[in-house]
Amino acid sequence: MIEASRHRITQTVVPVTVVIPCHNCEDWVSRAINSVLKQSYPIFEVLLIENNSTDGTEDLLRKFEQAYPGLIKVYRESKKGACAARNLGIEKAKGEWIQFLDADDEILPEKIEVQVNIIKEHKPDVVTGDYVRFVQNKNKSYKVEIATEDDPWKGLISSKLGITSANLWKRKSLLQVQRFDENIKSSQEYDLMFRLLQSNHVFAQSHYMHTIVYKQPESISKTNNTTKNAVIFHNRYDLRVRIFNHLEQKGLLSSQYKQEILKNMYYLLFLIGQQNSYFFKEQKKYAHFSELKFINKLKAYGNFVSHYTRMKYADSSIPTKLLDIVLIVKYAYLLRY
Repeated sequence: MIEASRHRITQTVVPVTVVIPCHNCEDWVSRAINSVLKQSYPIFEVLLIENNSTDGTEDLLRKFEQAYPGLIKVYRESKKGACAARNLGIEKAKGEWIQFLDADDEILPEKIEVQVNIIKEHKPDVVTGDYVRFVQNKNKSYKVEIATEDDPWKGLISSKLGITSANLWKRKSLLQVQRFDENIKSSQEYDLMFRLLQSNHVFAQSHYMHTIVYKQPESISKTNNTTKNAVIFHNRYDLRVRIFNHLEQKGLLSSQYKQEILKNMYYLLFLIGQQNSYFFKEQKKYAHFSELKFINKLKAYGNFVSHYTRMKYADSSIPTKLLDIVLIVKYAYLLRY
């Protein structure tokens, strides 16, 4: 549904372009677009990137374009995937900053204004933000906070550096690192932020819950099956290897960084090992794991059990704590490898 209130085009001091990839999202994209139109900060332009939809998505996008001439523009991207759509948005954007938004998510009215104020004060290349994850079939929400320390490397290592929609991105900086990698199937924003940090770009933090991420299995960027989860875990593992090697080569691999990276890799190995025991056993021989403190091994194992319980037994009526205890005992043998 297109809301009646109109949004005036305003040339702002910090011009912000909003980019929304759209694929088969006619049932919920209006919520995303209307959340942009309700922003307290005047938006420079809204780019709706139609990405191979087979439902009525494009017709709905055209209606928004007609209702907000000059402000909302529709483009087509024939290459499949959210990253291809986002990259076209980066190419077409005329704003200095970009707010990406998935078609099934929304941002609260003060989101962009708060982060623009941080831009004015700190002059960063990326503003990271907290967000709320809402699981629709359970009607539950979870707050996801970014790392509290002013250390983007630690946030990157622990996957606490925001997500695509929660962050605000400087267009020039995205172009300097060749935008999103369209060959990566998951966690693309973390690969992007790694390349930004490699190039010494500056990050600032926004500790406000101004983004709501809805778990919607049919959106472009969400994944929800065993095979795709395996790809996600492998991508995250490989990224930590790249981070480790980069920091080591640059002489920046502190003891704290090393422990955090190895702990995350250890945790991911347990998840990968549920489908690929050979990879699990071979990687456990990785020389640096001998340097991982035992307490961090236990923390990684505990995180694995908790994650695996939620992932495999999400619909079970058995209490989560009881399942955790059962799995702790069941998979304890993995610690010996």
